[in-house]
Amino acid sequence: MIDVPDALSRLEQPEYTGENRCRPCTVVNVAIALALAVVIGGAGSALAGAIALGAFLTIIALRGYLIPGTPALTRRYLPERVLEAVGKSAASGPTIETLTPVELTRVLTAAGVASDRGGAVRLTSAFRTRWNERLSSDGADDPDAVAVGSALGVDEIERVGDASFELEGRRQVRWESTAALAADVAAATELRSRLDGWDALGADERRDALTGLRLLRADCPVCGGPISSTVERLEHCCRQPRVAVRATCEACDRPVVDLVVSESNAEPWLELAGVPETHLEAEG
Repeated sequence: MIDVPDALSRLEQPEYTGENRCRPCTVVNVAIALALAVVIGGAGSALAGAIALGAFLTIIALRGYLIPGTPALTRRYLPERVLEAVGKSAASGPTIETLTPVELTRVLTAAGVASDRGGAVRLTSAFRTRWNERLSSDGADDPDAVAVGSALGVDEIERVGDASFELEGRRQVRWESTAALAADVAAATELRSRLDGWDALGADERRDALTGLRLLRADCPVCGGPISSTVERLEHCCRQPRVAVRATCEACDRPVVDLVVSESNAEPWLELAGVPETHLEAEG
């Protein structure tokens, strides 16, 4: 027998409903639902149209929208006066369609997530406060597969370790620690409301953005201890040099960031870590 409450809870997307519901997105989707119901009713019967409308409205109520990608489409195509009336003006945040490490600082500063003062990139106090509030909520220190899937934008996800998950039955992703995992899930929820186009980003693009944010943290997302960052140039006899960027909590010794990139791609990560390239140390 189908457990209806359980089935409905699986459909719910709290990040798009309740206080997080986007009003213009809801209006657009309800209008689409009405239009589709009329078409179905005309092609079939009034009863079929009514059933379809009920199903469409239920989906909107549970998931926040009927058509995938609605948040980005709404901000892009609704008139500016309508967006301003509902507090979703295009001027309130940047629109992103792709996100690479090189663009991280620009996008995060434009969204009010970080500030760049004289080349020193820091989290804004407002974003830091919201991020920490989400981290302090019940269950935030041990997010389940559903929460991680929502953060990465994937539907099929399975936990295979404390901080490891299999995505869509094809590949595994792993975080440096449960602290890093908790930080990313909490930050993704907040970024969704600040970056128009976040929902269209792939899992790898989202992970890059979230890793960059962790590099900007001054304190551990779990214990609150101070974080120290190190950068090391890794030499190899048979390939180009690589750069290791690491951030670790000095109090609990949890790794918050452990990133290795090619030297040619290291600059944006070094900028976020606050370590100039001249500080690279060659490994012996």
